[in-house]
Amino acid sequence: MCNLIKLNFLVSLSKLKYSRLDKILVQNTSLVSRSCIKKWILLGYVSVNNVIVTIPKKKIFFNDYISVNVVKDFQFIEIKKENIFLDIIFEDSEIIILNKPFNLVVHLGYGHTSGTLLNALIFHYKNNFMLPRAGIVHRLDRNTSGLLVVARTIFAYYYLINLFKQRQVIKEYDAIVIGRIEYDGTINVPIKRNIHNRTMMSVGIGGKPAVTYYKVITIFRNYTHIRVSMETGRMHQIRVHISSILHPIFGDHVYSRGIKPNFLGYSKLTYNFLLKFSRPALHASMLQFLHPSTRKLQNWMVSPPIDMVQLLHSLYSEDMK
Repeated sequence: MCNLIKLNFLVSLSKLKYSRLDKILVQNTSLVSRSCIKKWILLGYVSVNNVIVTIPKKKIFFNDYISVNVVKDFQFIEIKKENIFLDIIFEDSEIIILNKPFNLVVHLGYGHTSGTLLNALIFHYKNNFMLPRAGIVHRLDRNTSGLLVVARTIFAYYYLINLFKQRQVIKEYDAIVIGRIEYDGTINVPIKRNIHNRTMMSVGIGGKPAVTYYKVITIFRNYTHIRVSMETGRMHQIRVHISSILHPIFGDHVYSRGIKPNFLGYSKLTYNFLLKFSRPALHASMLQFLHPSTRKLQNWMVSPPIDMVQLLHSLYSEDMK
């Protein structure tokens, strides 16, 4: 069990040797399992020389200063059942397909112990409380809207987990990006955690393989509506990859790379609307996979929410002037 703990110590290895961070912590916290130690590290509870480290295998040397500060572990949090509306697209005895609104967090997290999709699921589907992660098998970022599949049985849970691992789930996204993209394309660049900000990702050598495909739907004066699919499913993959070709998703202030929207020539009404658009214009519009019990290929589609529809309408109207 992961106990609440605070720990600070200097490493007393030989000056000529080094060891792994997780091994050092196991040696110094004998009542805590290695899996729990790894969890602490990955969640950012461990710092080395006052710098947060999220790599269990990090090399630790003589006189390094290690600090562990576990504020609270999920095992000690009472998970609340909350009557949050769910837009159900399809459900049967095995799976739920839902249309997640933007501004809804999927998983419990530090700072998000209520008001999440998980809280809603265990309210509306009592048996999901007994499933790992309440049946959630994949995620969308908080401000990304669109389709999610949730398992209703333990069989469906592991079946879907395996489908995602085997890359046999097809997903498509609608996105509105800054600038004009003239042609369809592929982005094949590794993605890794940003060395300066552990909550962000970046492209570069040493990352995990990541492949993104995009198709041009509509080219506007200063923006482009594209449809995106992925061969892999890295954290923030679409946002990071599209930003890497200097066409960040409109409204994505995290991965904008300093590229600002171009409002030149737009009416005051459109200008004010664009200025107030408060989230990345990204929507998971299609989901396709073999159903866990029937083994039939099923496909679900859902249109973008009203904010993206209004955005597309505004851009179209400006181009028609």
